[in-house]
Amino acid sequence: MEDLQYEILIIDDSKYIKMLLTEILESKGYTCRAVENISLAMEVLDTCLPKLIFLDVNLPGSNGYDFCKMLKSTEKFNKVLVYYFTGVTEAEVAVKALETKAEGYLKKPFDLSYFNEIFEHIKKYNLV
Repeated sequence: MEDLQYEILIIDDSKYIKMLLTEILESKGYTCRAVENISLAMEVLDTCLPKLIFLDVNLPGSNGYDFCKMLKSTEKFNKVLVYYFTGVTEAEVAVKALETKAEGYLKKPFDLSYFNEIFEHIKKYNLV
């Protein structure tokens, strides 16, 4: 079986969010993979190194902040861009993004216009 490479990994337990993000990102020409938990994300990361991860903060049985901190402290993953998707307060996620070295965050429900900033970040780091 061919080992597929994905540019963007989406980690969110909401089927709706995964479908919406995948549709938006693939319409912009990115290849995506969406999973619903950290365990499945680790399986994907064993075979693929995405350029960007969209990460839900509150996942069943997992903490997105801890996962991001682990990624950023591991040489293999520390260059992967991480953006949080969250419904928590902006004050909390802003502090946590700095602490965990995430590149940014989008609040749920999110405004699709914020994706332009993320696409610019991706282009800036030549991730296309």
